[in-house]
Amino acid sequence: MFSSVGRFDLLTKDGRLQRVTPEEYRDELVKQLLAAVPTLADFRAKWLDPVQREQVMKELRAQNLLPEIVSEAAQMGAYDEFDILAALAYGIKPMTRAERAAQFEGEKPEWLIQLPQPSVKVIRAIVKQFEKAGTAALEAKEIWKTIGVLKPIQQLKQGGQPDELIRKTKENLFVA
Repeated sequence: MFSSVGRFDLLTKDGRLQRVTPEEYRDELVKQLLAAVPTLADFRAKWLDPVQREQVMKELRAQNLLPEIVSEAAQMGAYDEFDILAALAYGIKPMTRAERAAQFEGEKPEWLIQLPQPSVKVIRAIVKQFEKAGTAALEAKEIWKTIGVLKPIQQLKQGGQPDELIRKTKENLFVA
């Protein structure tokens, strides 16, 4: 799944950009990710927090380590960066965004079942946005305009604090 013959990528080593094979690029990405976040549990915890996730991604980008390069080489466009990175570094079986959304819908978490239907409708629409565009869609300011639900924040508030409900949604989406 993660191979490409005759291709080279650019990697920052010793302060200079160098050409490396996709395998060397992937290995360095894994090495740096594991150095920053040693366990899958730590990675998931950081991924759930936008500020911590951005810090990890910023550190990788500073070395020209971009998950999208690995994603393109492995033809993993249907996967979220969480799955690409977790599969590489921690050995999980990656799931497509559609598979993660279907798993969320199929498992019906207890907290979701107990919510008023308007709140459930908003959360399901948010999960659909994740299915289309991944983690970035969950935190985009435009999400409230793009999910196709009238007054989504008010409907979500019927079930509790919107930030807390979004956090729970992400926790269930990113079960490793």
